[in-house]
Amino acid sequence: MNLVIRQILEKISLNYLLVLIIAIYSFYINWTSANVGVMAIDTFAFFDTGFSILKNKLPIRDFWIFTGLFVDYLQAFFFLVFGKTWSSYVFHASFFNVVGSLGFYFFLRQLDLNKFFSLLYALSFATLCYPVSGTPFAYLHSYILSLISIFVLCIAIKKTNLNLWFILPIICFLAFFSMQTPSAYIILIIIFFSFYFFIKNKNFKSFKMFLFGGVISILFLFFYIFITKTPIENFLYQYFLFPLSIGEERILSNSGAYVSLIDQINFKRLIVDFKFIHVFYFPLIFLTAKMFLEKKGENYLKILNIIIILSIVAFMFNQLVTANQIYIFSLIPIIASILHINLKKIRAYYFFFILLIFLVLSFVTTKYHHRYNVDRKFLDLENIDKSKAINAEIISKKMKNLKWITPYDNPQKELTLLKNAVEHLRKDRRKKALITHYQFISTVLNEDLNLLNRWYLWGNDTHPTETHKHFFFYKEMINKNIKKNNIQVIYLLGLEKEILFKHIKNYFTEKCFKSKTFVKDRFSSHEIVDCKN
Repeated sequence: MNLVIRQILEKISLNYLLVLIIAIYSFYINWTSANVGVMAIDTFAFFDTGFSILKNKLPIRDFWIFTGLFVDYLQAFFFLVFGKTWSSYVFHASFFNVVGSLGFYFFLRQLDLNKFFSLLYALSFATLCYPVSGTPFAYLHSYILSLISIFVLCIAIKKTNLNLWFILPIICFLAFFSMQTPSAYIILIIIFFSFYFFIKNKNFKSFKMFLFGGVISILFLFFYIFITKTPIENFLYQYFLFPLSIGEERILSNSGAYVSLIDQINFKRLIVDFKFIHVFYFPLIFLTAKMFLEKKGENYLKILNIIIILSIVAFMFNQLVTANQIYIFSLIPIIASILHINLKKIRAYYFFFILLIFLVLSFVTTKYHHRYNVDRKFLDLENIDKSKAINAEIISKKMKNLKWITPYDNPQKELTLLKNAVEHLRKDRRKKALITHYQFISTVLNEDLNLLNRWYLWGNDTHPTETHKHFFFYKEMINKNIKKNNIQVIYLLGLEKEILFKHIKNYFTEKCFKSKTFVKDRFSSHEIVDCKN
């Protein structure tokens, strides 16, 4: 009896140990990656927006975001709990890397893959997932939550677990309100296979729980809109109509699109860029097709394979129509692990399992870890000397641990500019708005600088400009916010010629300005004055 108890305790201890290893590693690998390098427009996208929520300036209602609503609120939570600092910001992304890695590990264990292999695949995923960005990034939040929803779907089908069917639509809801894509594509896949399962198995209890979870999510959305007094038209334009216009232009390859799908349909993008995904993806497709043709294999394994195969297509399609660096290489350990499970079912030689692990860990993971986490390719820092990075604590103690280096400017020059700009803004006690991609300055000053946008690009990619069909609504919203907040002066701060007043001034109706330049084409103020004078 004592021996049995000891074995059970040893088993529990081992499980906890493996979970702890994954959690510590996935947190640490993202933490170390995130603290090196900056791409301002991406790195700080959720910094001041999270802070603004704590000042009761809410996304969609008070400033234009068009995506990432859940990420903003989650960042506000991390600021509230851990302090309004850079470290809290990185903690957020590191935490999400832990969530994704542990979710993947538990998924593999539910599929009866042994602990050792599950651990190795999870560690590979942790290395290739969030560290490519390091800081909160809407696509990666949506990507991780979409993956977790796929894992939950597969286990819910296998175990017929009512609780999983209930939480599945809630996870999909959070994924969509992190980023509309790739979550929308994954949600369509989930809906199809969920209803296939409900109808085929006549499992109406599971259907009721799935429906209940969906209704709870929708009711929560309406409750949020009501309690925050967010105008419904703000919500519709920002989270649906404007993003749909972007997707339409890219998919239809309109001339004004930032990136066109037709330009992505070439050998390099489809094959070369995804070559290490295809190394594992094509064998999985082959084994799945073979099972169907030979009418062999478990039905559940066939469904699992198809869900994974279709999901990979969705993720690759989304990657093609975005303008980002590739962030989906963490699909490789997922595909490899599913391939591993298939090989296990057909009792393949042990050599193939060792080969899989060798390719994933010693080749793919090592390669992309060095390129993205060490060289920081996602931030375009691959060919930049990172030893020249300077601690951003020069700007404020709140930025401690960030080693500042960017692709576009000398770090000392840039930090000096930012330090001077922060001091100037601190001394100006007027009601002001700051238009910049350095979206951490409100937090540093602990002052609401009345954000207008999350991002400021002038190709109709982040907000409507004069050529866009929704520009009138956007302009009206901006003017209402300027008036409501009694803004007296608007500051512009950016890289050289990045944010120019000639682009901004057309947003304002019946407004005149008295402009002053502090650093040519980089830092300026524009006081709102009486047009009669």
